[in-house]
Amino acid sequence: MSVNLSLPALSLVDGCSTASEIQQIHALTIKTGVFRKEPFRISAKIIRSCCSSTFRPSTDDLEYAVSLFNRFVRGTDYASFFYNTLIRTHTQNHLYEEAFLLFYDMLCCSPPFLPDNFTFPSVLKSCAHLSAIEEGKQIHCMILKTATALGNQFVQNSLIHMYARCGEIDLAHKAFDSMPHRNVVSWNMMIDVFAKCGHIDSSRQFFDNMPERNVVSWNSVIAGYVRNSLPDEALRLFLQFLFLGLNPDESTLVSVVSAIADLGLLDLGKRIHGYLTRHQFSLSGVLGTALIDMYSNCGSIQTAYKIFESFPNKTVGHWTSMIVGFANHGMARSSLQIFSQMQRSGTEPNYITFIGVLTACNHGGLVVEGLKHFNLMRRVYNINPGIEHYGCLIDLLGRMGHIEEAKMIVERMPMEPGVVIWASVLAACRTHGNTKTAELAAQKLIELEPGYAGCYLLMSDIYAKMGRWEDLGRIRKLMEERGVEKNPGLSWIEVDVELHQFAVGDKFHPRCGEIYRTLNMLECHLKDHSNRDAAEMVYSS
Repeated sequence: MSVNLSLPALSLVDGCSTASEIQQIHALTIKTGVFRKEPFRISAKIIRSCCSSTFRPSTDDLEYAVSLFNRFVRGTDYASFFYNTLIRTHTQNHLYEEAFLLFYDMLCCSPPFLPDNFTFPSVLKSCAHLSAIEEGKQIHCMILKTATALGNQFVQNSLIHMYARCGEIDLAHKAFDSMPHRNVVSWNMMIDVFAKCGHIDSSRQFFDNMPERNVVSWNSVIAGYVRNSLPDEALRLFLQFLFLGLNPDESTLVSVVSAIADLGLLDLGKRIHGYLTRHQFSLSGVLGTALIDMYSNCGSIQTAYKIFESFPNKTVGHWTSMIVGFANHGMARSSLQIFSQMQRSGTEPNYITFIGVLTACNHGGLVVEGLKHFNLMRRVYNINPGIEHYGCLIDLLGRMGHIEEAKMIVERMPMEPGVVIWASVLAACRTHGNTKTAELAAQKLIELEPGYAGCYLLMSDIYAKMGRWEDLGRIRKLMEERGVEKNPGLSWIEVDVELHQFAVGDKFHPRCGEIYRTLNMLECHLKDHSNRDAAEMVYSS
């Protein structure tokens, strides 16, 4: 770049798209002597350009900006503005520790620069992401001493977000209650806080009490119902949303599609799919992933695959949903083939992808493939296995009779095995008659969850198979003493977009008379058919 650079030519910095171009201009100002005459003005221009919304600085770029700030701007009257600029930019670029250290440096100057309404939101966001609750509380004290910050909604909302992100729900609630003026963002934050923490009734109460709602308000509660395993409530609220004439956005529809998937309402799912097509919603992102999940969960795996195949540029979410869908349908080889295609495409698998892969190996009884992919996850993709991955592998080994190997992995897990892990080991012991390990697993289960009925029932089966009637009696007595009862299994069936639920032997369905008459008719028909088959066998012999 050969430019005769005078001071007005600094406007060239605004047109730079990379830090390298900015540094070239900076170098020219030094070479031509311009920088020596106006070091503050040139440094300030470069810092602002590095921190502009149109520029995406790397860590090195921001270090470059901070070095200019420390040498030529820090001691000036404008330092407070540039502290705020740098703190905000570091926070936006997920450099939370660096942002907080700049804030600390700001306070430690002599004399110190006082934070203001532009400082607090960014530094509170950094505290939230660092889970730095004690530092957040200290900043809250500073806000209480700053008159302008007390009435600033942006600052107060950032305070609620910080406490919520750090898991301090009561403090978030107190911060909300202390706000002199609340906007829709304040209410939405509290709705989202309670929904994500499982307090869905409190979330709904905030929603009902809102003086004004927007689409985000509805989305938060609908998503909260789905997240808390209340898909039917999510759909009811969505119907109210439509009745009011509001238009759903992508977030609304992702939650609705997920609710339909949880309920297995295939006909309703097809209608929503039609709605997405008519209104030209893009399926290239999360919505496409949700749609694949919905068809898979509703049993229409071929439709899920057709949708998956229709995406020219597949995201990790699309690949993962298809892998999980095939795995849950017991189509292990198809699931692993999709994973191989994913690897060849250059898409990096993530944590959930490997849950699907290991689930496929588990359902297919593929021990060698399961161990291979478990090791692949760690060694090639640097993904640390979680409790779900260990659960899949242990269940796979147990199902295939490798009880001791499964037990060895349980003992070497980096986290404490929970109820699901020990229940998996116990179920495998029942299948393969390993009483010694079964008793160990049962002991662990009772310690973890004394009221877990499955443990007692599995041990009862094991003792009954071995003829250990005294031990069986002891288990039954223990169940009675502790009031342990087996929850009945439930079945669902969808008829004309209505979901019907049944338990074994129940008579609560409004049409139970017709149902039992039909069952009796089928039973008689099967008996007649069986008797005819037996007669034909006798006649032919």
